[in-house]
This record gives sequence, C-alpha cells and structure tokens, in this order.
Amino acid sequence: MSRILLTALIAVSLTGPALAQTANQPPDPGFSLEVRGGPTDIPPEQFRRNVLAALPPDLLDPARNFTRADGYQRDGRYRMVLLFHRGAEEAATGNLCAAAQAQTLPAPPANLKDLRSTTHLVAALCENDKPRATARDQTVGETGPQQASFRFLVADVAKQLFPSGFNVLPGVGAAAPVAAP
Repeated sequence: MSRILLTALIAVSLTGPALAQTANQPPDPGFSLEVRGGPTDIPPEQFRRNVLAALPPDLLDPARNFTRADGYQRDGRYRMVLLFHRGAEEAATGNLCAAAQAQTLPAPPANLKDLRSTTHLVAALCENDKPRATARDQTVGETGPQQASFRFLVADVAKQLFPSGFNVLPGVGAAAPVAAP
C-alpha cells in the first residue's frame, strides 16, 4: 500500500505543476487580438480577456482554424482588431488595420452600462496592415462581458469575418468576402 501511495505522489509531483502550466496556457491561435474602445470602468487587459472568452472556440483552436488553410502565410502578421464604440455614427472599418490608427479612436469608447446607449462593434481580420475581411454589428441597452448580449455581439462579428467557416482564410474559398474601405 505504501509503495502505491509513494508511486502516486511521485507521479503527481512530476506532472502536477508542468501539467497545470500547459493546461492554463492555451495554444497560440496563429493571430493576435487587439481590442480598442473598451469601457473605462474595466481595465483594458481584463476587457481583452473578456472578449477573448466570447470568441468561438473553433476560431481560437489552431488545429481547427484558418491557420491550416490555403493562403495562410506562416510569416504573415495576422491580427483580429475589434473596436467597441458608442455614438450615432458607425466608425469606418477601413483604417482598423493601419498601425497609426491603433492610438486614436474614431468615436467615443463603449459605455456598456448605459441602458439608452447603442454599443457598436466594428472589426477587421488584418494580414499585415491590410484587411482581409471586415464586419460590424451593434447591440442596444446595457450589456457587459458576463451577459449573453455581449457574447453574441462578439461571436456574431467573428462569424461575419469568416463567412465560410473558421477553418477558411477570408478572401480564399467559397464565400470570399471583399474588405470594405
């Protein structure tokens, strides 16, 4: 009995921390996520994690996403840029991929707690500094990272960016979208 217990303790000590470290570290999805215009009452890195959690799992899985598809350049810089904002006018999606635009917001940041507000989300999948696909959506009323309306907003925009499925690079394949200016 003591030999079984000792063997189990050694196995746990050898695999425990290393296994926990790799289990907490998701695989690199093959693109980076940039989130802009988050609410001022949520720290930017926390809001980015909230957005990441709302994205469809297949998009984040490099074994099932577009990184294995025709047209994906291993040396390319792929970014998904999401801009949350409020206001009556839609922000243009054409400049989302430009590096200079990362520091400026074309519209006021989102106010997710305002019941009378419309939260707009515009997004682009960028390859280097050019959009491969763009998308936009909105939700009305209070929304937040823990609410279904927020998760649907983020997931719906992601699905618009990949009209042929997450395993197909936008611009290549059956429903090759044209990036709007």
